[in-house]
Formats: sequence, structure tokens, C-alpha cells
Amino acid sequence: MDGAVRVETVEGGRVLVALTGSVLLARPADVLPQVERALKADDITGVDVDLTEVSALDSSGVALLILLRRLTVRARTEFRVRGARPEILQHLNLVGVNALLGLPTTAAADDPGTGPPAPDTAVVTVFSAPFDVQGVKAIRERLSSYATSCGLSGFDHYKLMLAATEIMANVVMHGGGHGTIDVERLADRLRIRVTDQGPGIPRRRRMVRHRPRPGRIGSSGLWLARKVCERVDIRTGPGGTTVLLTYALSPHDE
Repeated sequence: MDGAVRVETVEGGRVLVALTGSVLLARPADVLPQVERALKADDITGVDVDLTEVSALDSSGVALLILLRRLTVRARTEFRVRGARPEILQHLNLVGVNALLGLPTTAAADDPGTGPPAPDTAVVTVFSAPFDVQGVKAIRERLSSYATSCGLSGFDHYKLMLAATEIMANVVMHGGGHGTIDVERLADRLRIRVTDQGPGIPRRRRMVRHRPRPGRIGSSGLWLARKVCERVDIRTGPGGTTVLLTYALSPHDE
């Protein structure tokens, strides 16, 4: 996890779980035991998860929030999430867990458009790089910088980063631990190709087309990518997997 976490008991008997930075490739085992120990103290009145300093989540970060809620419910005390920036709220709403976490819900955004790129447009290579778990942060920084230069901002920028991160996280956790990413621009589209040499994606995971049940952990990365991208193409087998994301830029993002 790129960001830090702090667990402490504060005034009023509240257990504060403060997350910071990018909560990516999170390991619940690094956080939950600290919270569990804090909940064993006398006069605990609840758990507050502070997301004020969180800039991004992936599916593992969402899973951590769900697991923190489960732990709190088992302890029969109050659970609250506070301080989430608008993009984080929209992300949690997209995966359907706002109500579960006690957060306000918002109207779902329209699906990305499906118009084809302009004909006879040259492909511009943005960058190509290998990555592993230690390299995901640097790749995100390069992609974020380029997305900003294309005019992406707010939730449009966040969604692009979310889709790319989910696919890279799948490579790190399920695709052999390392892969390559190629980023190209074709007119008003960004194309992100992520390749690994892992065992391939099982058919049951490739075919997830509907939003996973709110509160369920796992199996949401590809669904999220399909939700926020114009197109997702997958080529997979025992020798590895290639996932091609096509992300439509808004008309003013030129």
C-alpha cells in the first residue's frame, strides 16, 4: 500500500483509522489486527475511518473498508467513514458500497460513449514500461501526468487511473507478479495495453458483466474497467494475458 495508516484511540472512546495517500494493493492483515486490538479496550464507542488524505483507492482499498466495517459490526459498535473527497465518493458509489458504508449516494454516471476514433489518425506512443508491485506507483505517476496534459481532471482523470490500476493490480496478484504496460493515443482515445505471462484469466472471471454484489470482496477489477472504459479487449490463455483498455477523452480534452 503506497499510503500510510494510523490506528489510535481518541477522545470519546473512538478508534480512529486514518488512511493517507493511494490505498492500492492494500493488505488487510497489516491493518485489521491493530483495529481488533483497539476494539478490545473498555468504553469503545465506535470506529471512525478518516479518508481525508486519501487520493485514490483500488479494489483492495474498497475491500479494506468493507472488512473494517465487518470487524466493527462484530464488535457491536458504531462504524463511520468521513472525509472522502468527491472522486472517492463517486468511486464507492460506482461499486455500490456507499449505503453499506453509511455514505451518501449519487446518481450513476452515464456509460462512456462508443463512437469510433477518427479515420486515418496516427497512433502516438506515450510510453512503454515493465512493472511489478514496486513499479506500479511510478507507472501511475507517468500516466497521471500524461492524462493531466490531455486535459483530464476530476472524476474523468480518476476513472482512467482506476481502470489502469485495477488491471495492473490483477497482474501483480494473479498474473505472475510482473508485466508490461504500453500507453498510446489515437485521436481522442487513450489505449492502455497491459500484458503478463501468468496462467490466464478463468472464464468465470472474464465473463462478469454485472456489478458484483455490494459488500462482496474480489472479482470487481475487470467489471470496473469495463464500466469506466469505452472498450476492454482481453486475450488470455495459459501463456499469459493481454488486456487492452480504450478510454474516450471528452471532446474538450484535446
